[in-house]
Amino acid sequence: MIKIVESKANQVLYTSRIGDSLESIAMHFSVNVESILRDNPLFSTLYPGCVLLITGIGQKRVVVRPLQTLDEIAKENGVSKQNLMKRNNLTSEKVFVGMPLYIDKE
Repeated sequence: MIKIVESKANQVLYTSRIGDSLESIAMHFSVNVESILRDNPLFSTLYPGCVLLITGIGQKRVVVRPLQTLDEIAKENGVSKQNLMKRNNLTSEKVFVGMPLYIDKE
């Protein structure tokens, strides 16, 4: 069960529990692990009782389909390729089938 300490528009304070991982928390809130680490730079190890700031909740998450390009994904979702690359910490335009991408509306 997720325990929310405090909630605002698109962010929450979350208290971790036994069995939590950064990946499971990210998946639950539909955010990426990198954004959790960016918002919580002092956490090198996750343990029960850690209070984490989770931002970007409610953002759209898409999964790359066969033969899709970054340009097509950006166009389909009404964002620029540069915004998509920045939001997902991409240094290359290469994407792979099954890769999750997070969308911020411009």
